[in-house]
Amino acid sequence: MQDNAISLGSWEITSDAVHEYLSAVGDNLPLYIDSQCAPPTMLAARVVALLLERLSLPDGAIHSLQDIETADALRVGSTVSAVARVEPVRERGGMRFLTVSYTVFDEAAGSDLMKGRTTVLLPADQSSE
Repeated sequence: MQDNAISLGSWEITSDAVHEYLSAVGDNLPLYIDSQCAPPTMLAARVVALLLERLSLPDGAIHSLQDIETADALRVGSTVSAVARVEPVRERGGMRFLTVSYTVFDEAAGSDLMKGRTTVLLPADQSSE
């Protein structure tokens, strides 16, 4: 199954990135700043952005579903890495769905921080029209 693995690289979770994300989503609660942790949705958004850079999605593709499961706190100062796997395209009711599963792990601890899946609704196949 390694042939469909996509490395999404590694990056540091910084305090500035947490502040920027919280500001962008309008979260004014001090929880994340006080605990020196990042919101799990911040990491999921970063993964989706990195996937969009690497996948060639057709015009009209719609991000339709996001599932995340966190295993540990996302600590400011941690360096994380992510790997994604593209699942086979599914078709149901004339619609096509592309799902990508991913894992984000803490490089220093070598442990999983988050697992998730993101699904994109693909437009109808142009060649059949």
